[in-house]
Formats: sequence, structure tokens, C-alpha cells
Amino acid sequence: MTDPRIEAAARAICEYAHEREGESVQWHEITEALRGVARRYALRALEAADAAAWRNVSTKPQATKWVQIVSQQGGEVNYAVAQWDYAMHCWRNPELELMYSPAYFTYWRPLSAPPNTEASPAPKTITIPEVRNDRPIPGKGESHS
Repeated sequence: MTDPRIEAAARAICEYAHEREGESVQWHEITEALRGVARRYALRALEAADAAAWRNVSTKPQATKWVQIVSQQGGEVNYAVAQWDYAMHCWRNPELELMYSPAYFTYWRPLSAPPNTEASPAPKTITIPEVRNDRPIPGKGESHS
């Protein structure tokens, strides 16, 4: 199964590209080959965006901002969620009563936005599968035998 972020980005790339060409095309109308190309574009774009989001700890976030921090030492990677404490000069997670050494964590990035909790709009078109019925449907006044 494809990562939902890649799938959503691929859909947006495909639909935007067709829209720019003056076509109104839905994801289900696009060939699987073009979907595959869009997924590869999306993967590359998301990998680049994820890599660019990491900031060196030489810059610090706002004191109240929650961020993800990472340590890469000896082939081991450790992540935590914390805030920078300007008074104590360390990373802290006050909810868990944890403090992290500034020397241990090397990069930070903003946390992702929470999921959209609003209802999604209904699609403009829907696909109804074809139903095969070998029996004739009786009209008014006809029996169901």
C-alpha cells in the first residue's frame, strides 16, 4: 500500500497538471502509468521537503513551540518531542517532566499540522458500478413471479 502522503501528493500533482492544460480530470480517470509517474514525483518532493524541514540546533524555535528533535550518534537515531527552554538552555518536555541535553540532539523541525477534522467536501462526480440483473424488473401491475 502506498503511503497516504505520497498518494495525496500524487493525486494533487496529476489533477493540477491536467487542470493547467485546461482539462478537468479526476484521479480515477488517469491511467495507472501516469499515476505511477505522479507517485514518483510526489515521493521525491516529499523526501526533499522532509529533509529541508530539519534545522540545525544552532537556531532555536520559539520557547513555547513544540518541535521534533533528533539525535544521530553511532548509527543510532533517536527522536523526541520537546520545547527549547531558554532559561535552562536545554530541550524540555514539561508534560513528561523530561529534560534533554542540548549536546545530544542535533536537529529539530516543526511538528506536522494535525489532521483536518472538518468534513471533506463531496466529490463532484461519483462512479456507480454497473449492476447485472438477468431478470426483468416488473413494471406497474405486473407480477413478481
